[in-house]
Amino acid sequence: MGVKRHEPENIRRGQILTAARKCFSQKGFHATSMRSIFAEAGLSSGSFYNYFTSKIEVVREICSEDQEGLWAELELVSQALNPIEAIAHCVKSIVGFCHSTDARIWVEIYTEASRDKDIRNICDETEGPLRETFANSISRGKQDGLIPSELDVATLVDIVMASCWGSVSKLAYKPDTPIEQEQRIAYRNVVTLLTYS
Repeated sequence: MGVKRHEPENIRRGQILTAARKCFSQKGFHATSMRSIFAEAGLSSGSFYNYFTSKIEVVREICSEDQEGLWAELELVSQALNPIEAIAHCVKSIVGFCHSTDARIWVEIYTEASRDKDIRNICDETEGPLRETFANSISRGKQDGLIPSELDVATLVDIVMASCWGSVSKLAYKPDTPIEQEQRIAYRNVVTLLTYS
């Protein structure tokens, strides 16, 4: 029986995304060229461009791929009786996920978002459902008297997100930080913010 000459498209795309993640983490976004991604993936430039036409497209796919794992978490937050614990647990999970996929990737992408409108739009699209779910849960918590803060919902969402990305950034520049410790800190920060802000 002959060996297949062409691998399925999803396997090829997966190779490229894995290579891009590694390059972004090790070299940074700007220092990563399209050539370095397809070299890392073991593909010719012609093969690469059959799947992605730019680094922007690669970033969009990475964000989309990783967002898929977030839907179950957001569903739990939406249905939770205690929005404070649910949001804190979700942030804890995000911090753990970013660590497991190499936090440097996210710092690189978000840093580039400060310069590049297309990357910023991708980040906004990726964060959108997260922010919306947090906002709805915080609003419900305020109405039920569980979140006593006088700060408005949008400000509280910003504070929660800032706390989350603070932990991710710390893991990027201090990768030896014990992840369980950082997750506990992230969880407690959110509980404190929503309870006492």
